[in-house]
Amino acid sequence: MKPCIYFEPKIKNDNFEGARLRKNLKNALEINSVSYSKMIVDTYDVIHFMSIDDELKINDALESKIPVVFSALYCESDECAKTLSKTQPASLSQKAVRVLNKVDCVLVSDNIAKKFLINNGIKSKIEIVTPGVNLTRFEKHSNFQEDIFYRYYQVDKDKKYVVSISTSDDKDINKKLISIAKECPNILFFHFSPSKNNLSINLQKDIPANLKLCPLTNSELYCSMMKNAFIYLSLDNNYHSPILLLEAMASKTQLVALSPLQMNQEYIEASKAYVGKNEQEISKIINSLLNNELEYKIDDGFKFAKNNSIEVLGKHLINIYEKLIRERKQ
Repeated sequence: MKPCIYFEPKIKNDNFEGARLRKNLKNALEINSVSYSKMIVDTYDVIHFMSIDDELKINDALESKIPVVFSALYCESDECAKTLSKTQPASLSQKAVRVLNKVDCVLVSDNIAKKFLINNGIKSKIEIVTPGVNLTRFEKHSNFQEDIFYRYYQVDKDKKYVVSISTSDDKDINKKLISIAKECPNILFFHFSPSKNNLSINLQKDIPANLKLCPLTNSELYCSMMKNAFIYLSLDNNYHSPILLLEAMASKTQLVALSPLQMNQEYIEASKAYVGKNEQEISKIINSLLNNELEYKIDDGFKFAKNNSIEVLGKHLINIYEKLIRERKQ
């Protein structure tokens, strides 16, 4: 068996979610001693896609009688790999429905995502598969490389900070962050998005000094950021990535989430994250954690991350690929 893992976004960035999912898929196969192809012009037995923009390539694979697997709802903060429309409440775009109903098997991260696809008219086979997490990337060793985030952003190592990540130019998320940061003046907030307008936004009068809006970092900065963060703040669970949540758990960072949980409810509940109904409750939770008035709960999250490692992902992928190949031959 030889699979092809295909994802070539127009925007080259090693830290967008689609690129991280692609890396997890490749690492999961390597750990399980399965060779794979990165080139769509190569020879392979099954092909795995992550972007609905690859519809023409999906059509070509199907015409060639090659089984097609598609990862959906894993990367909703990545413009190149998202499958949801920007409507509220969340729904699949017409293109996403068309593409997902063509493929042989759709992978999702949990039961909620599976039910969502079914309710939105997806008839293809749907399998629940972890996005995986490389635990070794988020182990803490207290070395020079791990401190790169502090040096790059000129942050005192004794200063605790909160991290959040969202889709580009999300004005609603920015408003929520401004409100929360103002109520938590003794802690730094770093919000990352693909937006190129963060510099001008940071200069606006209503942005508090303890809130920094930044473009997505590269891989080294991202790992250092997650390892040293005090809290990972999940503000939009309609479009939030289970990859981000797993990586926060793997780095033993406390999760705090704004309800409604929606897409990632199973992940957030498994980590025993603190959940607030509004910005005021989130601010109270963060201040209470800072003042040691709430327990710092990371063990359940780290255990969940271990149960969703890339080793586990690899076993899932191999079983699914082999089954699809057998079915196609029959």
